[in-house]
Amino acid sequence: MFKVFNEISSREMEKINVLKGILNNHVFMAVLSCTVIFQIVIVEFLGTFASTCPLTLQQWFVSICLGFLRMPIAAALKLIPVGSIGDQSNTE
Repeated sequence: MFKVFNEISSREMEKINVLKGILNNHVFMAVLSCTVIFQIVIVEFLGTFASTCPLTLQQWFVSICLGFLRMPIAAALKLIPVGSIGDQSNTE
């Protein structure tokens, strides 16, 4: 589920509130829905092919919670100012 929350966090690279207007972006919602469905199908039903085993409801819950924790971390990282190499000023 990290992939899903990473997609949401990366939706707006400069903005903190990445959820604003998310439901109005139909293409993004379709891609996100497909990602969720494919992850569930791969984990639950393609165990031999994908070298996975089905998860319990508790394991799915923990996975979703850990994935969700990435969102506030990503928002906090966006608050760190980053300048380009050309922006460095030498006061000699």
